[in-house]
Amino acid sequence: MIKGIIFDMDGVIVDTEYIYQQRRFAFLQSIGYSLEQKINPQRFIGETFSSMWPLLKEDITLSLAELEAQYVDYKKHHPLDYRSCINKDVLEVLAVLKKQGFKLGLASSSKYEEIMCCLKENQLIHYFDVIRSGRDLVQTKPNPEVYLMTLQDLQLQASQVIAVEDSFVGIQAAKAAHLYTIAYHDPKYLLDQSKADIRIEQFNEILNIVQCLNSQS
Repeated sequence: MIKGIIFDMDGVIVDTEYIYQQRRFAFLQSIGYSLEQKINPQRFIGETFSSMWPLLKEDITLSLAELEAQYVDYKKHHPLDYRSCINKDVLEVLAVLKKQGFKLGLASSSKYEEIMCCLKENQLIHYFDVIRSGRDLVQTKPNPEVYLMTLQDLQLQASQVIAVEDSFVGIQAAKAAHLYTIAYHDPKYLLDQSKADIRIEQFNEILNIVQCLNSQS
C-alpha cells in the first residue's frame, strides 16, 4: 500500500534546469571564463555546480572552494523567479494527495535555502511533511542517502513510497533506495530515464498511478 510520495524539486516541481545552467554560465563569464561551448548543458541536469569541476579545473586558477564561494555571492545578486517556472498541475496534485492523506516529502540536491525560497514563493511549504536537501548530507544524488533519510523522517518503508524524479542521477538515487520511481519527462530535455519504473509527461498522471498501485495491493 502506497502511503507516501517523495518529490525531487528541480525539473519536477519547478522547471529550473535550463535557467540554472544559464546562471552558471553567466557566472563563469562574469569572472572571465567562457566555457559554454565546452560544456553540454544537458550533461549536468540534476547535479550540482561542483559536478562541473572536472571540466573546469584545467581552465580556472581558482580552487573549487573559492569558485563555489564566489558563486554563492553571485546567486544572492541574481536570484531566480521560482513563481515563473512552477510546472503545470503541481499545486492541484499536491492538494489532492494531501487531502487523501498521503505523506509528502521533498528530496532535492539544491541548497536548503534555495528549496525553501522556491516553496515559499509558490506557497507549497505546507504540503510537505519532510523537506530534505542532499547538500546537507555526506553525499548527494546519485547516492541514495537523501532518500533514505527522507524515508526515515516520514517513518515509512521503501515499499510504501513512490519517488518522482526527472534526471538520470535522481532516478539512480531513488532506485538505489528501493523506491518505485516515476520519471517526469519534459520533451525539452534529452534525459536518460530508462531506469525508472514508469515515465509520465503530465504531472496529474501521478494520481492515476498511485490509485492503480494501491488497487493492486
